[in-house]
Amino acid sequence: MASEEGMDPFWDHLLEPVLHLAESLPYEISCSLPYLGAYRHVVPRESDAPVGRRPGAGREVTGLRTVLDCSTSGTTLRQGPDTGDGPAWLLHLCPAHTEALASWPGACTDTPDLALDCGTVIEYRTTEQLLQSHAGLWLTRLTGLRPGIPERTWADLLEQAHQVLSTRLAGHDTDEESPLASVVTTVDMARRYTAEGNLQQATVALSYAETLALRLDA
Repeated sequence: MASEEGMDPFWDHLLEPVLHLAESLPYEISCSLPYLGAYRHVVPRESDAPVGRRPGAGREVTGLRTVLDCSTSGTTLRQGPDTGDGPAWLLHLCPAHTEALASWPGACTDTPDLALDCGTVIEYRTTEQLLQSHAGLWLTRLTGLRPGIPERTWADLLEQAHQVLSTRLAGHDTDEESPLASVVTTVDMARRYTAEGNLQQATVALSYAETLALRLDA
């Protein structure tokens, strides 16, 4: 895509994360995932328990994450701790990754037609719990920063995380389309949202940054 003379080049590589954010609002997720309804069923693994409603059916989705780089459809559903209303999260896994992701422990059920890719996580946790999960599972590993040490607010933490990642990016010979540059961009979006007090939208940006960060380990 060409830019007009005298204008900065159009940063078309930024359109993908922006589009993802626009499409990842929780209410959009709830509308676009009709299979969360009661008509879908699961078969409990190694159990004679009767087939019942799909875990999470009818509940409000608070986030959608991708925690594995795998395009195979999930056939196993791992579910997080029961919150009283149902599992805290649902993780979709393919046969090759059934035992993967020890950092997401939970009971498994077999279901052949989940319709989502392996590594997709449907979240039902609160905004604070989602922020804690992102910090614990990948953000602290990338930046060395942990919430509450010292008594950081999320705005402070993400501000410092953005500075750390930006410094790391500046010290490497990487172009603007590198995974690290994209992580910096999306963490910056999360930082801006927290500064505005919109923590829920910050979790959307962090979910995309989490997916991009998988490429740093590839």
